[in-house]
Amino acid sequence: MDSRSAASKSSRLNVVIALTLIGLAAAGCAARPSSNVLIPVASSVEGGKTVAILAATTRQRAEDSEVFFTNGRAHGVNYEQYAISLPPSHVAGQIEWPSQTPGNPQKDFVVSSGRPLDEGSFSAAIAQQMEAKKSEDGNVLVFVHGYNTNYQEAVFRMAQLKADRGYDETTVLFAWPSFGTLTGYVADRESSTYSRDYLEQVLNEIARIPKVKTINLVAHSMGNWLAVETLRQAKLRAKSPFLEKLGNVVLLSPDIDVDVFVSQLDVIGKLKRPIIVALSRNDLALAASQRIAGDISRVGNALVENPRAQAAIERYDLKVVDLSHVQGGDFLGHSKFIEALPELEQIARNGETGAGGSAPGVFQVDSAGDILAMPLRLGDAMLGR
Repeated sequence: MDSRSAASKSSRLNVVIALTLIGLAAAGCAARPSSNVLIPVASSVEGGKTVAILAATTRQRAEDSEVFFTNGRAHGVNYEQYAISLPPSHVAGQIEWPSQTPGNPQKDFVVSSGRPLDEGSFSAAIAQQMEAKKSEDGNVLVFVHGYNTNYQEAVFRMAQLKADRGYDETTVLFAWPSFGTLTGYVADRESSTYSRDYLEQVLNEIARIPKVKTINLVAHSMGNWLAVETLRQAKLRAKSPFLEKLGNVVLLSPDIDVDVFVSQLDVIGKLKRPIIVALSRNDLALAASQRIAGDISRVGNALVENPRAQAAIERYDLKVVDLSHVQGGDFLGHSKFIEALPELEQIARNGETGAGGSAPGVFQVDSAGDILAMPLRLGDAMLGR
């Protein structure tokens, strides 16, 4: 075997290993839940909790069911409304998946109700939820999931995040058509890119609801590519109504080429509040993604010690939250944000109120859950190119 064929074989092996690591991080080690978990189950359990979820998705509906969605790309947006029941024994950060369907609401996450919506009833549902809570803040949170995530995983993760945050704002899941497979990394990138116009459409629909005052946009992993690209194109269009109502933008473990990220930020410019970037320097899934991408750093693992960071963080108006010392999440360090929701919530709220921590900078969440302001730092990836 000559050196070139050996190098090619080694490169292919590295890509396979990298995809395996990313897939394990995204899916975990347990068996994947089937779409049958979306079938509503009668649930009235003392001590349980029910959360309301709205979903907007670019997935195609299954031809033989209004309940299920495929990984096909819809030519438009489909909408759904759910009530998700959490068991009395729910452990924060976990999804108690049914071991069989139908699930047992005494010990499992189950869908207690679900119904399809159209664009008009989707907007009406948001307004109705806000009216029912009689809240004056007018907040809506939109969450964009990451790579290798099937639809039911995204729905139940959204329910878990809403329940564990302890803040009952109206919540919308934007579910793009991830293939939900280990080998679907490239296809997932294309499907997320396909969904840019539709995410912008949904954000604008929400912004046109009079009761909505603030839209907070949160994304994880590859979902950050979709979210940031949508912000970039909206800035270029300069006519998207959601920009006026955009509040916090929170990027969790961003799987974005760091050079592309810089070019995106050059277009987006400074928003009303600093963009929050939550990362872990020991995120092995993003290290694997970096290997696939020709060893170009990802945003979620490029931010490391560097004394020249102040200018870069101020220039791009970032609040970088280092979760490296947080324990928990998946074993590859790609979902540590799940264990740090209270701290991330505090940093975001400081940005809303102007309290300490509202300015750009770097913050570290230590193993005890304390938030420490750190010397400003950013990797050579952003500063030296």
